[in-house]
Amino acid sequence: MRTRNAASPAGGPGRPRQRDPRALSRQDWIDAARTMLIARGVERVRVDALARTLNITRGSFYWHFPSRNAVLDALLEDWRVRNTAPFLAAAADERRSAGEKFRALVDIWLDESEYDPAYDSAIREWARTSARVANLVRRVDRQRIDLLAGICLDLGYDPQEAEIRARITYFHQVGYYVLGLKESDRTRRKLAPIYTRVLLG
Repeated sequence: MRTRNAASPAGGPGRPRQRDPRALSRQDWIDAARTMLIARGVERVRVDALARTLNITRGSFYWHFPSRNAVLDALLEDWRVRNTAPFLAAAADERRSAGEKFRALVDIWLDESEYDPAYDSAIREWARTSARVANLVRRVDRQRIDLLAGICLDLGYDPQEAEIRARITYFHQVGYYVLGLKESDRTRRKLAPIYTRVLLG
């Protein structure tokens, strides 16, 4: 694809700046795609729209990605890693007891600084129209449930009960976001110990 070089004059008012296509990183485009996905859905994650958002020509995009599908693939990988890594880290912390690991996972949901529930919701909405994305969501859900089940096993529950308690815990939290429930941080933290007692017995 032909683009103007960095020395070319800028276009008229409102037009993208003509600058070196390497001025933005690959991650800049993924971050913009993530913001667009959450705000407007996957159908609006398009090269032109992203370029306008970043105020740069399409040339920068094609410097990093061969196609729109490539950035969508990168977006899925970004979600898989970004929104699951905090849970993996908390569950792998050998300094914590099983109960402390469970509470650490709950804190990730409560805090929402490492985990982005809106990102999860946007990916799940995308999965409604894509079997490939739906399969990925199922794999990620299974991975997260396995973390919870492992903690329940360590707490002394038999495998079947550990699985069921993990499912109930996970489905409860996913349902909280799917239903769009709105509670203050203070309320959520006040109720968390009660939920934990009910979920773990």
